Amino acid sequence: MNVSRVLRAARGPPSLVAKFLLRESPSSVPSSPSAPLLPFASTSTNPFLPSKANADANSWTAPRYSLRRQKALRTEAARLGLDPSVLPPSAAPKPRPVSAAPLFKAGPHIRRASVLNEAEIEKKGPYVGRKGAAFKGKVWERNLVARKAELAKALEGADAKIAAWRKTTKDEKAKKVPAPF
Repeated sequence: MNVSRVLRAARGPPSLVAKFLLRESPSSVPSSPSAPLLPFASTSTNPFLPSKANADANSWTAPRYSLRRQKALRTEAARLGLDPSVLPPSAAPKPRPVSAAPLFKAGPHIRRASVLNEAEIEKKGPYVGRKGAAFKGKVWERNLVARKAELAKALEGADAKIAAWRKTTKDEKAKKVPAPF
């Protein structure tokens, strides 16, 4: 990758990487435009890492470039096809491998211990030797079955109750209408 492409990426203003290299590591930008970029070389401290102004001091100075700006520089360098060694090493957290989704997710309708029993997964901690539900559950979880039964019972004669209510309200409205004379 030559310097002229980095300095004038897509014939626009200088890229973030070019500005960074010219500011922080001018020695890594060669004098000829066709020469490749050199690895990051700075006489001062790494601008991506926290540093101590004095070795005896207990306080640290924050990095000059935040993690967000470091990521922007790295993505810009990758977009331009630059070698990662053009930028200084970062203390950014390494991406963790994506773990597989859990096989069973406990919820309000899946009792936790029964799921563990059915899957024959070893119980750990306070659940060793327990039978039945692993947790007491929320109040609404404990009362859910009784509420559903009560609701079903209330809905059994709902049509007859609605018809009776409509008839009585209709009769009451008819009584309130004044006589025509």
